[in-house]
Amino acid sequence: MKKYIGMAWPSDGLNDSEYWQLIPKNIELLIARYPVSGSLNLKDLKKEANLSNIYEVIKKLHVKKLNSLILCDFASSVLNENYISNSELFFKAKLKIPCLNIVSSTIKFISNRKKKITIISPYSENITKKFINLLPNTNNVNSIKSLSLNSEVDISNIYKELKTLNLKKSDGDLIFIGGGITITNFKKEIENSLNIKVYSSPLLIIKDAIKIIN
Repeated sequence: MKKYIGMAWPSDGLNDSEYWQLIPKNIELLIARYPVSGSLNLKDLKKEANLSNIYEVIKKLHVKKLNSLILCDFASSVLNENYISNSELFFKAKLKIPCLNIVSSTIKFISNRKKKITIISPYSENITKKFINLLPNTNNVNSIKSLSLNSEVDISNIYKELKTLNLKKSDGDLIFIGGGITITNFKKEIENSLNIKVYSSPLLIIKDAIKIIN
């Protein structure tokens, strides 16, 4: 029996295919896009995380078919105080299904890790720091690399920016944070060349959403 994951996604997001590649054949991904400015300005990002506005767009999906909902706007979720838990509770109450925020999945993964990991952020140091402050502890964080990219176009093409980081095996496993990140086109290449594991926020929230509905 086919199951359905709903996804709330800003209109400037460019990596829909990344999420689709992570979905098994027995699950459909229904994406609801809500309008945003396309700016990575902190004030704009905070303002655009309006739950009521997002709900109006999600209602246009076949909501009766949804088995879970994922919220994938990473930066806006980080910048608004208590937004992560509030957003999950808001949509769970409205739709009567499990709701996951992409930041929650990322925090849970990092917090539960035993091995050291390097965090790679496409965002400014300000946004990256806000995320780091949400972690219960950073004992297993080897290093934090913030790329300060300027747009979703740059974020979706993050592979081009990796040369500047000069990644090494000693950095340990890598996690790319952010909803707009695309890693499936280079994940195996880095894993094989450095003998490490590579993770991303989209990968983690899709795994969590599948686990919840199976």
